[in-house]
Amino acid sequence: MPSPITASSSIDVQGMVSNLMSFERRPLTQMQTEAKKIDTKISAYGKLQSQVAAFRDAAATLSRLETWRSVKGASADASAVEVTASAGAGASQHMVAVQQLAQSQTVSSGSYASSAAVVGGGTVRIQLGTQPTGPNSFTPDGARPEIAVAVAAGATLADVRDAINAADAGVRASIVRDGDQVRLFVTGTESGGNQAFRMQVDDADGGSTDAAGLSAIAFDPVAAVGAGKNLSLVRQAVDSEYTIDGVALTGRSNRISGAMDGIDLVLKKVTAAEVQVDVTVDAEALKASTQKFVDAYNGLNKLLAEQTRYDDATKTAGALQGDRTAVSILGQVRNVVRETVSGGTLSKLADVGITLQRDGSLSLSSSGFDSATVDPSKLEKLFAAPGTGGSVTAPDRGLMLRFKTLGDSLLASDGSVQTATDSWAARLKANKTRQAAFEVRMTDVEKRLLRQYSSLDAQLAAAQQSSAALASALGALPKT
Repeated sequence: MPSPITASSSIDVQGMVSNLMSFERRPLTQMQTEAKKIDTKISAYGKLQSQVAAFRDAAATLSRLETWRSVKGASADASAVEVTASAGAGASQHMVAVQQLAQSQTVSSGSYASSAAVVGGGTVRIQLGTQPTGPNSFTPDGARPEIAVAVAAGATLADVRDAINAADAGVRASIVRDGDQVRLFVTGTESGGNQAFRMQVDDADGGSTDAAGLSAIAFDPVAAVGAGKNLSLVRQAVDSEYTIDGVALTGRSNRISGAMDGIDLVLKKVTAAEVQVDVTVDAEALKASTQKFVDAYNGLNKLLAEQTRYDDATKTAGALQGDRTAVSILGQVRNVVRETVSGGTLSKLADVGITLQRDGSLSLSSSGFDSATVDPSKLEKLFAAPGTGGSVTAPDRGLMLRFKTLGDSLLASDGSVQTATDSWAARLKANKTRQAAFEVRMTDVEKRLLRQYSSLDAQLAAAQQSSAALASALGALPKT
């Protein structure tokens, strides 16, 4: 170390104090090193929490009964009959034929020069109902009262359209171009035989059934053409007509919800022959959900193994090596893998092709699992059975319910993962507090040392000046 005394015999105060402070700050360096280690552990627990959550969620999916009742529908001609199946539908096969598609009523006016053509004012009274004996009959639906639509005097065709649409009367008006002219179309907003409608007019010009003024858009199915039936019927409102396994059925729309338990149909076109629809177990969906659990388990197993091991080759330890909480979690998860379920044909994971590997990971055999999906109810018992009395310790409780319960307990606010994280966070906070207090103390020490050595430097400088003066005086004395 260079001498703190310079050639002129003055002290390098700053250099001396810096050297002394380096020694004084050694405990702070140790605290900073400790803080980095704690930060690494907190980060490791953050990763562990995320991985446990993924594992718990994957197990939760397999713990639900509806997961194991997953089915899918298939149609021999999806362009004619589309089928979808939901949980609760049993595997089955049906023959469906479509004789008639449901449709909404549509009527059309005569031609107008443009949408700005003046029609006239008055009131349009719109009533929904049925046509029990054909297009020339009408029975109003008393449960749906008539709606009166006021149309201002001098209204254009566009004004009439807008007034009808604003009334929310169960119909929708639009203007359709016809060559160089336009027509007013009015269509029921819903399909089905009970969605027929009539439009009676109270015309401001006094003639409520003629083809002049607002009455030109009147449409009363039972009236004579040109005398109250002034719009043309383009399409009649009718129900869908179809058969399932030869039984004749009808529907208000072409989407038949709950045609059978858990089975919905969409009728798309009239068929010349029956269309076969099948509902089968969705084995691929079951396998995908199970593989997702296996992957989540393996991710958790790998993370815990890496974080808790010591590598002899590199002489390095995982962030949680020797951490009792992490080691305990790894043991708890692996213990459930080895457990069995009583009361069913399938009792353990290996029975469905899920086997434990030497490194603690799981492997899913496609062939083994496919064999088990032949009867999903057995898989349901193995994985999702609630257990006798719903007890979490019941021997017949499903394995995925056990995994989910374990995951919930680990992630709870008072669970081991959160408790360990909070503990390390508290230690880090205490460390930071000690560092801050140490920094304050070091500032005071540095100030004191600067004062002391600055004073010493000043004293030394004064002594040097006195010595120089004495030497000069002595040199001026006569020589003897």
